[in-house]
Amino acid sequence: MHTSRQLSILLAASAVWLSVSAGDAAAGHTSGLCETAATDHAAPPYVVVLSAFPAELAPLVAAADVESTVEAGGRPYYVARLEGVSVILGLMGIGTANARNSTTSVLSAFDAAAVIVNGVAGSNRRIGDVVVATDWMEKDQDGVFHPNRALYALARLAKANLPAPLEKCTQVPPGAPDAHTVCMPFTPTVVFGGAGTTSDPAGGNPIPCIPNGGPLFGCELPTAMTAGISVAMKPKPKSSNTVEDEETAAVARAADEADVPFLGIRAVSDGAGDPLGDRGFPFQFADYYDLAAVNVSAVTRAVVAEVGKLATDRSARDTCRQLAKESWKRAATQILRRRGQ
Repeated sequence: MHTSRQLSILLAASAVWLSVSAGDAAAGHTSGLCETAATDHAAPPYVVVLSAFPAELAPLVAAADVESTVEAGGRPYYVARLEGVSVILGLMGIGTANARNSTTSVLSAFDAAAVIVNGVAGSNRRIGDVVVATDWMEKDQDGVFHPNRALYALARLAKANLPAPLEKCTQVPPGAPDAHTVCMPFTPTVVFGGAGTTSDPAGGNPIPCIPNGGPLFGCELPTAMTAGISVAMKPKPKSSNTVEDEETAAVARAADEADVPFLGIRAVSDGAGDPLGDRGFPFQFADYYDLAAVNVSAVTRAVVAEVGKLATDRSARDTCRQLAKESWKRAATQILRRRGQ
């Protein structure tokens, strides 16, 4: 939980969109976001999409045209085309140390026009909802990070152009032979704004993955999901934040240092509205991580698709020029104005 000082920092940061952040990096990368559009094959620059564990990444891999596997920092990544855009898809690992190290290595290895976090999280929001927070903070660390203005604007557009409606039903427990269908008593939606907090229960130590450890703990990039596995985790207090995880703010910090635009997208796996009762973590996570992974991936796909639309829309040429010049605020204004938002 936050101390009163941390809450004050977050509230103050919410009132002012800082000019220097992971989102609005001043300079460094050389390629514009529109240049990530791919026709025949994936090529630099790329939109980098990172997830913590295989189940989070699996729906994106299933939707992508994977062309090759490459390595950076000792981790494998897919080079692929997703929604007409060149992407790097990979696992950063669980926890802040893995997130920081993986982001730093992948942004050093590839020409990245943007980095997107695609994952699940705990929240005071409803299970299955997808949250795009405007403030990200590492617990017990200085600094508040914001999504890139243009990427955030594209996410606003993406809400109305999802590749499929957000799911409300899932098999519980995921992948088990005796699983049964559980449906939320509401239709999940995409939520914008609020504060996200990244905590580090490992105390700065990388949390190792497990070879052949399945959809939650495995080291391997996903191909097809296998049977679910049991989850042994300690209960934790229910989050009072819009969204809470163990990676996003660490990715944002590394993106800020690399001057690469950042966007965090998280779907709620443990939160409000559970038809089986207010059970909290880890029980809700174990039952609903797959539902959340499907929903967050739908939003991420829609955001990437909006990037591709910009590149192929002749009327968006000036917006693409603004993105290439890193005039994020002006580009964001143009993006929303063109779609009447």
